[in-house]
Amino acid sequence: MSDNDDILRRRKRVKRLKCYLVVLFLVLTITPLVMSIITLKNMQRLQKDIDDLTDRFNEYERSQMLKAEAESALVSELATQVAQICEEPQEPEVEEPEETEIRKVYLTFDDGPSMYTEEILDVLDSYNVKATFFVTGAQAQKHPEWYKEIVDRGHSIGMHSYTHIYGEIYKDTESFIADIDKIHELIETTSGVDCRLYRFPGGSSNAVSSVPMSELCGLITSRGWKYFDWNVSSQDASSVSRSSTEIANNVVSGVGKYDNSVVLMHDAADKHSTVEALPAIIEKIMAMDNTEILALDDASEEVQHISVLE
Repeated sequence: MSDNDDILRRRKRVKRLKCYLVVLFLVLTITPLVMSIITLKNMQRLQKDIDDLTDRFNEYERSQMLKAEAESALVSELATQVAQICEEPQEPEVEEPEETEIRKVYLTFDDGPSMYTEEILDVLDSYNVKATFFVTGAQAQKHPEWYKEIVDRGHSIGMHSYTHIYGEIYKDTESFIADIDKIHELIETTSGVDCRLYRFPGGSSNAVSSVPMSELCGLITSRGWKYFDWNVSSQDASSVSRSSTEIANNVVSGVGKYDNSVVLMHDAADKHSTVEALPAIIEKIMAMDNTEILALDDASEEVQHISVLE
């Protein structure tokens, strides 16, 4: 074998070795790059999945909040049904009333005083009818004289919270006590009445309180006060706007079902339909046999959605 052949073979081996090295270099260089690209794409896909799940969770939370708000809004309108289900009778052995027994009707107005309070009082005066006003403190600065005017015209005045802001009143027991003390003091200062009648915002069966309502009901009765819900609703606080005719029909048809009716209406700036309905309501109730319209007092029989035994 010649030297030239030997040299040629060496060159071929070197050349192959170089090819192997180049291939190895490329493999070692490209493989991590490819893996990085694949990993990046997987991370992007994973992030997209996380974002989708986050959006779905947020949407679920929003739907739950809307559902809770809708359920809370329905509490007032469904109060009559709740009362029939939840109310614990104070006197389980009540005989059927005789035909000559007087049906008692208590007209009550929540949320005032308002720009329509004087008009409501004038209508009541024109029929010589007394009613009950469960007032708040919202108008204390604008119309402090109307708290006394309600009392001076012979009507009952009751507490309906100072702020009427559910999130503040029902935050905890201390907040509730502070609120009732404030509205009690306001009524006593402006009208001279040591008020003993109370109506819970949203009723005693409301579903928004952070404190068990049975505890708050017990707190009211422990002071020697009485709290009143309602068994007849005018539905003037419904999310659906009601005409004066509808409001009157709701009240009159509800009163016909009970021998002791506590009627829920509202004295507020957006409730003039209630004022317009009031004459028809009074006239139709007065036309009922053995029926009288009264103002609530300490001796009135309670209508309560949640009853607390003392």
